[in-house]
Amino acid sequence: MSQREKEISGKIAELDKEKKILEGTRAYYEQNLSYAELEEITGISIREFKRFQSDNEFPYRVGSYNKQAIFDKIQNRINAIEAEIVKLRESVFGALDQLLFIPSWQTMIDSSFNGFYLNQPVQKIFQDTVILLPELAMTGFEETTGEPYFLITGLGMYWVKFELGAGSIVTDYREITGIVLPLDIYHRAQDEAEQVLKSENMRMTEYMTSIPFSLILAKSTTQMYLRGVISRNIFHPYKESFDQFMKLCKDPNSFNPDEGLKILSGGLTSDKSFYGNELLTEKPLGEYSRLIAGIKNTQPKLNKILENLQLETMSEALFEKLVKIKIEFSEIGRNYLIDWMPGHIS
Repeated sequence: MSQREKEISGKIAELDKEKKILEGTRAYYEQNLSYAELEEITGISIREFKRFQSDNEFPYRVGSYNKQAIFDKIQNRINAIEAEIVKLRESVFGALDQLLFIPSWQTMIDSSFNGFYLNQPVQKIFQDTVILLPELAMTGFEETTGEPYFLITGLGMYWVKFELGAGSIVTDYREITGIVLPLDIYHRAQDEAEQVLKSENMRMTEYMTSIPFSLILAKSTTQMYLRGVISRNIFHPYKESFDQFMKLCKDPNSFNPDEGLKILSGGLTSDKSFYGNELLTEKPLGEYSRLIAGIKNTQPKLNKILENLQLETMSEALFEKLVKIKIEFSEIGRNYLIDWMPGHIS
């Protein structure tokens, strides 16, 4: 970590602590807690709370006459702190926010489809991972049934390792610019799945892991612990896919705006009207459209989803942001991952 990053990390830690004290102060008033109870809940000393109240002119207790004004004061400061933290992180990472990793696309969408490759049936899939640098996330509704789905756009890749015939092991990939899922599948992956790790710094379930780049600004003890968890569960067992993703992001010809968005669609709505386990594009793309293991087909059907989300005129603007993410990942994020996990990413 550079000196500048250390300074920003220290400032963020100070702001996080102030936010925690503010939230504790609000709980102190709302729940009529004692200072001892507050210390036990937050881990912040009674002396610090009293000094904070005194320095910021918070009363010992609130009544009906000043309660709302005090709560507004607390919330306004929390909002300001959160905005300042965002600016500090953006000063280091720019458009980079997090790395989204799905260890098995088939497992997450509950599919057993192996598919075909070079006109041959795929015998077995060993790994089918998705790596994504998210940019935009939003909920839409299927036009016919009204069922909700969740779209995440970003810079990404679908990577698969599989067997063709006896002993013929093949790897291949497709660049993608997002994923779209029925909302129930997304919630299952995020909220209902077994939690491998859940902390204030990152979240890892059996189906999906979000690794914020701001981890590089976390305190060293936190980083050391999370490095071990991420290394064991992600970077080491899925090294091949990360190596390919690094190469893809360095390729000057990758993620060509002229080809439009390419969204990996998973799962079906109740009436099977949603595009299940397909690559959706804005236009026919020739070689990109050839079959790949684990995916049923590639269809130029993406415009319908973009229209439903009122994004049909925003494809160019979305791609401008994706290009920025690609540049910043190549210049900043890639090096962070290499430094953070030496020996696991080339």
